[in-house]
Amino acid sequence: MDAALLVKGGNLVIPEVGVMEGSIAIDGGKIVGIYQKEHLPRGKQEIDATGLYIFPGVIQPHAHLGRGDTMADLTTETRSATIGGVTTCLIYHRGLDFEDSLKKATLLSHIDFSFHLQIMDEEQLNKIPHYVNAVGITSFKFNMGYKGEEAKDKDLKELNDGLMYEGFKKIATFPGAIACIHAENSEIIAYQTAKLRGSVDDLAAWSASRPDYAEAEAINRALFFSELTGCPLYIVHMTTALGLKVINEYRKKGKTKVYIETCPQYLTHHEGSPSGRKGKFIPPLRKREDNDALWKGINKGEIDTIGIDQVMRQVEEEEISIWQRKTSPREAVTALPLLITEGFIKRGLPLRDIAKLTALNPAMIFGLYPRKGTIMVGSDADLVLVDLHKEKTVTKELLQSQSNFSLYEGWKLKGWPLITISRGRIIMENHVPLGEPGWGMFLSRQIPK
Repeated sequence: MDAALLVKGGNLVIPEVGVMEGSIAIDGGKIVGIYQKEHLPRGKQEIDATGLYIFPGVIQPHAHLGRGDTMADLTTETRSATIGGVTTCLIYHRGLDFEDSLKKATLLSHIDFSFHLQIMDEEQLNKIPHYVNAVGITSFKFNMGYKGEEAKDKDLKELNDGLMYEGFKKIATFPGAIACIHAENSEIIAYQTAKLRGSVDDLAAWSASRPDYAEAEAINRALFFSELTGCPLYIVHMTTALGLKVINEYRKKGKTKVYIETCPQYLTHHEGSPSGRKGKFIPPLRKREDNDALWKGINKGEIDTIGIDQVMRQVEEEEISIWQRKTSPREAVTALPLLITEGFIKRGLPLRDIAKLTALNPAMIFGLYPRKGTIMVGSDADLVLVDLHKEKTVTKELLQSQSNFSLYEGWKLKGWPLITISRGRIIMENHVPLGEPGWGMFLSRQIPK
């Protein structure tokens, strides 16, 4: 029997197994067979993958897309993401208009998607059972980092510890559900910002206003509530050696599960990097020692995922005050080539571990496995064919994002996707997106029965 698509003769990077030669038969959007050299079926369409490495489609677990009434960035930025091998993204949503956003997203996204919902008040807290049972949303965000004017500027309601604790209690009643935590102590930030703003105006001052102990303290507080309630945690965009130390000490107790996400910029840049004001992020860039600690954490398996904190943004190019400037845009295209270049080539990080960071682990943490995150019979045929020797310079034209710059412009990276396949369909080839808005499906994540 012919397969609809045969990916023939590549090196399969299977996160649970390792790297092996093989071919993949695809039909009905699913992987229907994995073969070595013998007994290959024919494919109605065939791709010669000789010399290429076939990864599971990248799952981007941290996106801020679908903003504004038209949600146009959901189209432009998921299209762009396919160039980097992304086939699934998880989008943070706040507010009570979720159902409207979901309807729009199904018409706009180039890739499969789901949501994390932000909890900011009692009304949202009380709707958690509805979102879990009726919609299939199993991850909920608590933002510890904003109060006062900063919260108002971002149109956020201030989170208090009482609401967060009650949220953890409710989430813990649903096996497989998880709380996502932006861990920064807002009172420390307010104090340091008031002390520094007006007298110092550079990237180092921005970093000093949100110090490493503000992150570590907030992590510690969230872990304490997690232990009391039994609610598992996912710490988003963790940046510091001190935060990693707090989590590793907690993990030794063998209590509730806690997972760590970091982002590319916290691995490749620090407050002394020559990025200038383009290096403004929340949380901020740290010190070189923190970069090193995060890479060590990745090599030891202590860090679980690479998030992008993806956002499309037009940021003023002129050198306005660091305190007034928006944070810089983050694109999804460069994540996999960065991990191959900085991780595999420079630091010997195994390709299997890259597949875990970018696919298997986020799929397992957020209830998408084994449909997503791996290469096995029965899984969705989400695949990325990568040329480990392909070197390209990052340019705005390559990224095809609507953001006006990237932190990585000018960087030479090796290990670029040549083909991205979503549910058996080629949606990117040779850095050219081929998909269309509305191809992406909403992924309902069901809790275990």
